[in-house]
Amino acid sequence: MAKTKSVEQQKILRVFKLINLLRSNVGKPVGRLAESLGTDRRTIYRYFNLLKELGFQVKKQYGKFKIEDRIDHHKDSFYGTFTEDETSYIIDLMNKGVKKNLLKDSILQKVHIRSDFQQSVSQLFNAHLGMFVDEISDAIKNKLQVTLKDYYSLSSDSISDRLIEPVAFNNNFESVYALEVASKEMKLFKLERIGAVHVSTKKQEYEPLHEVLEQGLFGFTGKDQFKVKLKLSKKAYQLLMEEHPDAKPFTYVKGGRYYFESEIPELPGVGRFILGLPGEVELEEGEELKAYLEEQIKKAEKIFSAFQHNKV
Repeated sequence: MAKTKSVEQQKILRVFKLINLLRSNVGKPVGRLAESLGTDRRTIYRYFNLLKELGFQVKKQYGKFKIEDRIDHHKDSFYGTFTEDETSYIIDLMNKGVKKNLLKDSILQKVHIRSDFQQSVSQLFNAHLGMFVDEISDAIKNKLQVTLKDYYSLSSDSISDRLIEPVAFNNNFESVYALEVASKEMKLFKLERIGAVHVSTKKQEYEPLHEVLEQGLFGFTGKDQFKVKLKLSKKAYQLLMEEHPDAKPFTYVKGGRYYFESEIPELPGVGRFILGLPGEVELEEGEELKAYLEEQIKKAEKIFSAFQHNKV
């Protein structure tokens, strides 16, 4: 019985995680969604049908999928708030799992119609991540090793289990600083990329190597320091301030142009920022970053070439 509840709970959590993934401004291919959710492509398409039945608008563009907000509901519609019973039920859902019933259906239908439904979905998903916080907190307190099951690495675009020795959470509890046992290096692991947490009974073995890393600009950590100087358009500067406000101290204006100049620990983050704004950013200094961008452009050219070939 407990196993059935756990399976049902995982299905529901997977749907809410899918909603979060599809809420991005940039669409995601089915293969990437399947990897992130630990399932197969056919299941993702079944979830698409479920979301459409619930009223979500799942849009496909250039082979990628995303959700478009619904803003056409009437302001006096009763689909605006959750009842106290429904709120209590959501909490119980995260803790115990659910059976199929009308109350669950009522909650799911209200979620997509609310103008602020993203916050509701995020809160529900964060309740799931909160379980990870509790489990990892106990491991930190008792100095135990932890296995992060099905952890998705953005830098290597892969999913694998990671054996870690957790040290501390960052300020907003979105990530945990931990020693990766395999590499003997301190790394920052994002909770939302974890499939499941398994706390071992084995004590931590490498405490002398433990240290807390400060998260670098563009969301990456590391001990390397790559010198970078960028010339930014007004648009690029505005986006930089919105997406990476911590970069503000490293920007300045000269001759009517905006500049960013600093040392960064990793290249993928700043690389994605530059490639996402073609013609808006000029690289003035940074040989390592230049080589990284050239490598990414070559990959894109191969994909485009293959696309053109298949089109013909």
